[in-house]
Amino acid sequence: MEAYIEKFCEYRKEKKQVSENTMLAYRSDLMRMVSYFRNNGIVFVEQVTETHLNSFILSAEREGLKASSVVRLISSIHSFFDYLTKKGILLEDPSERIKAPKAEQPQQEIISVGELEQLLAAPETDTPKGLRDRAMLELLYATGIHLNSLLTLKLDQIQLKFKVLMVSEGDQNRVLPLGQPACEALSAYLERGREALKKPESDPELLFYNKSGEAMTRQGFFKRITEYTKKAGLPNITPRILRNSMINHLMSNGASYAGVHQLLGTKRLSAAMNFERQTQSVPEMYKKAHPRA
Repeated sequence: MEAYIEKFCEYRKEKKQVSENTMLAYRSDLMRMVSYFRNNGIVFVEQVTETHLNSFILSAEREGLKASSVVRLISSIHSFFDYLTKKGILLEDPSERIKAPKAEQPQQEIISVGELEQLLAAPETDTPKGLRDRAMLELLYATGIHLNSLLTLKLDQIQLKFKVLMVSEGDQNRVLPLGQPACEALSAYLERGREALKKPESDPELLFYNKSGEAMTRQGFFKRITEYTKKAGLPNITPRILRNSMINHLMSNGASYAGVHQLLGTKRLSAAMNFERQTQSVPEMYKKAHPRA
């Protein structure tokens, strides 16, 4: 089964362009399944039945796996066996009728506009690092892009003249509006910060990089944002909280669900949000509703 799992993961990475974190989650879930099956005498995918899968899922629940993790586990199983069926390795999909339990919707943490202003004021903008970090924070809140996308941005994706950011996430290419504060922070970083830092030799077009001239890591960025939240006297703030806060602030200012959905390129924001007809373009909605437009 392990060989099929590796082929499946390669397929999802190359054809579906899933992130590295998603790949690791798939592999972890499926290897957990393989381990359970081997302990129960099942070594070939052709042997797996719906009953076997239900037994495995029940075992995972009994071991204390959270409902949200069970949902992800079942999603991995569905994707894997759907792949095997479409490739002709299996004639029927044993996971077809398996349904996931409803995962509890966790309360999304947000910060107020005032707390956001405190966070953005924390970096010292008289230093290259401070200019870089201020620009990164402004960009995260301005656009709601994922951290991985932020860390891999290239110079040509920023068009300050037109106040837009061009970003690719998965199979989506989007042009996102940028507010004046984000443009000013990016301009200051490009003029006085980026050139003062050690230039990246491996990728000279990289927008943000660390003191060694390499792409910043997720851990490195989390360390920086943690320092700034402490400096500002705020509770822990993460990129996800900034994204959730932007969504909340936009909708509180009258943006529609459809408009925010289009801006972020998401399938859904929250089960609690009602769909509304989109009557404005994204730039119009952004200008009207974003606190830092």
